[in-house]
Amino acid sequence: MDKASIVDMAIENEKGAIFTYLEIARKTKDISGKNMFITLSGEEVKHLISLTEVKELFSKKVHIKTLEVPKSEIEKLLPDIKAREKKKHGKSELNELDALEIALEQEKKSMEFYETHYQIVDDESLKELLKKLYETEKAHYELIMAQIDYIKGTGFWFDIPEFSME
Repeated sequence: MDKASIVDMAIENEKGAIFTYLEIARKTKDISGKNMFITLSGEEVKHLISLTEVKELFSKKVHIKTLEVPKSEIEKLLPDIKAREKKKHGKSELNELDALEIALEQEKKSMEFYETHYQIVDDESLKELLKKLYETEKAHYELIMAQIDYIKGTGFWFDIPEFSME
């Protein structure tokens, strides 16, 4: 698969993620859940913009320099989430869980796509961009998984037990 096709597939993947997160946000009752999905959608828009810039450069047959993908807002939030107070909201909990599981699947799909392709492309700058996008999607995945663990009350935070039975 050539690099232009990989970028085209990545663009379509990001568009799908944007629409998925906005649809979930629209259907989510809990305001903090809505805000999280809107934020995730915004992150995917940034990815789409980076990929569109790369596509334009490829069409001009210009060698791309390494594009800077700034640390995402989600990545910045990861260490602080545990410190925030969270509240369960009765019946909406199941809906929130369903929404989070849909988002988790979207992030897993994105992670797998970027991981597979950054390992096979020859263009170093594209490889770096795809790897950074993989890392960002992984951060999104971990955030969503932490929310799911919290809602399910598993006592885990990023796969680390929050308490000991001893």
